[in-house]
Amino acid sequence: MAFKRQLAKGRREGGPFVPIPCSVLDHENFLALSGKASKLLLDMAAQIRFGKDGPKNNGDITIAWSVMQQRGWRSKETLHNAIDELEYYGFISLTRQGGRHKCSLYAITWWAVNECGGKLDSGETRVPSNDWKTAKEPRKPAKRRSSKSKSVPRLSVIGAPSIGAIKSIEEER
Repeated sequence: MAFKRQLAKGRREGGPFVPIPCSVLDHENFLALSGKASKLLLDMAAQIRFGKDGPKNNGDITIAWSVMQQRGWRSKETLHNAIDELEYYGFISLTRQGGRHKCSLYAITWWAVNECGGKLDSGETRVPSNDWKTAKEPRKPAKRRSSKSKSVPRLSVIGAPSIGAIKSIEEER
């Protein structure tokens, strides 16, 4: 009764919600996550729908670029780095490898993987894998590619014609 009254009075939001156990939030692997990786984890958890006995679609979570763009992601490289980080620390697992006309699907590891209508490469599980509990060394961030790469002039062999605007050292003297 109190629940309906709170909804009627506008004190409580209706709709789906995401329960994240405090044991996950307090774990050293979660504390080691970058801001982008923890945001991606929340964006993925927002896709989970719950029934009376837990999640209904864990394993059917997509991180397709078209979906993530709508959630505010601006760079594919940042998204892929966050995916790699979440997989490294064991918070997500790949349930279907994407390919032509199919996106990759993922599961959050503190919940069991659901059936999902036969879409998954891996089957459903009755218990969660809890890969996030395995302590890992802190992950080194991926090296950024320099957008301004410096070209090194090619040196031609003495006597061979130079190519384009690049001159050999002998021709400059």
